[in-house]
Amino acid sequence: MPNPFNACSACKRYFLELLLGLAFLLPQSSTAQTPFTCENQFFLTLGSEAPSSLNEVLIDPQTGSVVFSSINSSILLSINAAGYRSTDNFIYCIDPSTRALIRLDANGGPTILAFLPLSSTVSYFAGDVTPDGKFLVIIGTQFYANGSALATEIVRVDLETPGYPVTTVNINVLAQIFDIAFHPETDVLYGYDSFTQRLVRIDYIFGDITYPVPASNVPVVTGSLFFDAYGNLFAYGSPTAIQDQNSLYKIDPATGTSTFLTRGQTATSSDGCSCPYTIELSKSVLPEIAQPCTEVEYTFTMVNSSRQIQSGVRLEDNLPPGFTFVSVSANPVGGILLSPQGSTSFILDDFILPPGTSEVKIVVNTGNVAAGVYKNQAVLKNLPASLGNRRLSDNLETLAIDDSTAITISRFNFDTIASQKTLCSGITSIELNAAQSIGQTQFAASYQWSSGESGSVLEVSAPGQYEATVIAGCDTAIVIFQVNYSSIVVDVLQDAFVVNLGDSIKLQSVAINSEPITIYQWLDPQPGSITCLNCAETVARPFNDLTYTVFASNDLGCSDSASIQVTVNKNRSVYFPNVFSPDYFADSFNNFFYGFGDDYIVVESLTIYSRWGEKMFESRNSRLNDPFSGWDGSFRNQPALPGVYVWVAQIAFLDGKKATYYGDLTLIR
Repeated sequence: MPNPFNACSACKRYFLELLLGLAFLLPQSSTAQTPFTCENQFFLTLGSEAPSSLNEVLIDPQTGSVVFSSINSSILLSINAAGYRSTDNFIYCIDPSTRALIRLDANGGPTILAFLPLSSTVSYFAGDVTPDGKFLVIIGTQFYANGSALATEIVRVDLETPGYPVTTVNINVLAQIFDIAFHPETDVLYGYDSFTQRLVRIDYIFGDITYPVPASNVPVVTGSLFFDAYGNLFAYGSPTAIQDQNSLYKIDPATGTSTFLTRGQTATSSDGCSCPYTIELSKSVLPEIAQPCTEVEYTFTMVNSSRQIQSGVRLEDNLPPGFTFVSVSANPVGGILLSPQGSTSFILDDFILPPGTSEVKIVVNTGNVAAGVYKNQAVLKNLPASLGNRRLSDNLETLAIDDSTAITISRFNFDTIASQKTLCSGITSIELNAAQSIGQTQFAASYQWSSGESGSVLEVSAPGQYEATVIAGCDTAIVIFQVNYSSIVVDVLQDAFVVNLGDSIKLQSVAINSEPITIYQWLDPQPGSITCLNCAETVARPFNDLTYTVFASNDLGCSDSASIQVTVNKNRSVYFPNVFSPDYFADSFNNFFYGFGDDYIVVESLTIYSRWGEKMFESRNSRLNDPFSGWDGSFRNQPALPGVYVWVAQIAFLDGKKATYYGDLTLIR
């Protein structure tokens, strides 16, 4: 038999109305719904067409990714625009295709409450229930032929008045809002504008949308917004315009900054809601790394977003094995302390938990325990049944839900450790750092030196053996420093040179070393001018006045240096003859017109012009003193006429300086 919900929307509406009518004829027991227990859950609906599904959003403790735990995978209705109602613990939502108001229970079972007089040309995907439970607020979205979608109206569905009357206000800004969520403490309604990738505030009474924070750019599109009991806002959406909604983000409502947390299953045609109107307990410890027999502080953070004062609450924490209770360092909630000093557990009974955030802090001694990671959880008891009766503590440093809080106990992995230090010649003293030597700088310790000083660092000026006893709680270790004397002196055979530009020099150094191994390192102020940077003797070709410095060090870390001053004479004399007779002299070298000077000078170009400006000859990238790069007195393979010519030469010197030379040339035949 064909499924009637796969028929046209008008047929679907008919069958749903029939179903609604039959529901009123059923006995009350068969139509009763089971309310949720509000425990800070995230819920997500999937599917724009029947059947839809209701899921709880969880973090897989093994992979750290988002998973959807199915509550009901075959809801024969389209479910969207969902919101959690704190006053009766049901989820209220809209079927976008039939405009039916639907109530979901803890099993995902749907009950159709009414068919709302909503626009048939508008789709309804974004929704949430006001914190006081009075209204389901939904956003209407208009889809256009060009594929664009814009929010056009805000609808308030009165959940307290028979018939569920609706009030509609128009939206006068361009926005794409596919989900909204109320802050559990401030009651501010937030939405995510996928058109501009930014968080917006929504006035659901007057229809105003404001943009108080900058764009976050991710997610690009989100169909699911969630607030938790701590006031943290989360979004499940797409990281790019071409990817599915598969990423979990945390968005700061104050700044709009979006932080990627993890990925998970794909959520197509999804909508999200949460139940933040509950009580949450988190637990932290400082320091997170400690020593045996030292005191640490545990903080129990209790968030009461239930909007009611909770009385008769009990907080219990069974401490890790070997740990003992010392004292309460902060307690704003009162109650009866049932744990004397030295107890292996902490119990605070019969206290009043007001709305908001309260922190109880206790001091605990870690005891003489072995090194390792110690985890435990606290528990809140005597909570209302609608909130789950009890709540385990959560470690907010992880994404996992209701996980333990861990502290690492660190002990020395040795009894005695020894190291060698060197007092070099020319150095009056050195520092011995015991904390650095044992690699335990992350926690507090006391130090006692054999010479009577205390503190982690001891300054010494003579060779010898120095010992420090390191005490961390009830853990101790001995650090021994053996300080030796060493010397090294380096000198150069010639400490000054005067050379012509382009010439090379030999740099020679010698080290007098108390140790057998010497390492040389030259400092080259003209990179590339030294042929070997780690040789005792090397060759350098300087282009400018400079100082070469050689460093010599031994294997104990002692070093010395010496310098060589170099002065470079820069001869920039360039000579071109002014008379040229290519066929007058028998010597073939005089059959060419070329320049004379330093062999390292480069003639970037040499050009000959007639007196009428016609180019007779040109050569490039030649050197001085090279006759065969010059002019042979011809033009177009014919002897040039006698007369006066003009020459221009572009000259580049070895040190990078360039110059232009020019003059007259008389050709004689």
